[in-house]
Amino acid sequence: MENNLSKLQIPREKCWQLVEKYVSPEGRLHLLNTEAAMGALARYFNGRSARGGPAQGGEDEHTWAMCGLLHDIDYEQITGKENMEAHMQEHCGPLTEKFLKEIDFPDDLIRVIQSHNEVQNIPRDSRLAKALFAVDGLTGFIVAVSKILPDKLVSSVKLESVLKRFKEARFAAAVSRENIYTCESELGIPKEKFVAIVLAAMAEAEEHVNN
Repeated sequence: MENNLSKLQIPREKCWQLVEKYVSPEGRLHLLNTEAAMGALARYFNGRSARGGPAQGGEDEHTWAMCGLLHDIDYEQITGKENMEAHMQEHCGPLTEKFLKEIDFPDDLIRVIQSHNEVQNIPRDSRLAKALFAVDGLTGFIVAVSKILPDKLVSSVKLESVLKRFKEARFAAAVSRENIYTCESELGIPKEKFVAIVLAAMAEAEEHVNN
């Protein structure tokens, strides 16, 4: 797998300022969840190979986390989801590039972020891009599972509950299970393990937000 992507030198503080500029407080939770999940996946790959062999390493945790934090930077600035066709055509398009250029985000990492919207037809040709694509829907799905719990906390969500809800087509119907399952075909991580990694990262992020 290619590890020749730019290593992000931009500090998190500067990335977060961009989030504050373009994303409402209500919209930031998804970005924080995706940041946490992507950082955890970078650590996973640096600790062991996707197939359980020797560690492959080479993934920069900060780069992965910031791509997660900024992946939907344009979401509230484009046509709303009431016009889904226009929304999907615009999402991760020129406005994403324009916003990220404000902080001199590297071109190759902009392409990684844009590639998570398949409509943009940008190849997912790095492990980072493949991870972001699979993670995006899962973070939202886990939040949806948490919302039906009495305390509405991600930390109360059980792995088995997420796997069970995957099979219920009408639950969080807008979330593509097929996209999430690319964790197996593109990353080599069984979906049970993938969900466990993301769920733990989100629970930890929730604790930081609440404290």
